[in-house]
Amino acid sequence: MKKIALLLAMVFSTSIILSVHSFAVTLPIRVVINGTKITFPDAQPFVDANDRTQTPARFIGEALGATASWDGKAKKATFEKGGKKLVLYIGKKEYEIDGQRKQMDTVALLKNSRTFVPARYVAEAFGATVSWKDSIKTVYIDTSKIPQSTPGETEN
Repeated sequence: MKKIALLLAMVFSTSIILSVHSFAVTLPIRVVINGTKITFPDAQPFVDANDRTQTPARFIGEALGATASWDGKAKKATFEKGGKKLVLYIGKKEYEIDGQRKQMDTVALLKNSRTFVPARYVAEAFGATVSWKDSIKTVYIDTSKIPQSTPGETEN
């Protein structure tokens, strides 16, 4: 009888250990600007194939105090704030800051009829610093610090 009880206990323990993975929760991507979490009401940020956090264009732009506009014909998103102008083109690594052409390591995307842009490039274009905490899937943007690098030189 003791052998049966021991066997049942081992089977029960093993099944619990193996099923823990199925209960793991995938954390949503969060974006926090100056300590305030941005709410994305209809389309959520995601990490693209290049390990960059893509966010709905209008929400990230407005949260940074920029005006955001979309040109469907040219497939470009334009952000303006304090005399600075950022232009991101859908599907292109090339982008513009105040008329200067630069390169990203990812691209802006259209997904489910929404324009998604890499949070790091938008934030850094307007002088913010950006950091990523993988354990809680959170992008931290601080607009009070002057960046030590040009947009895209540091990792997600």
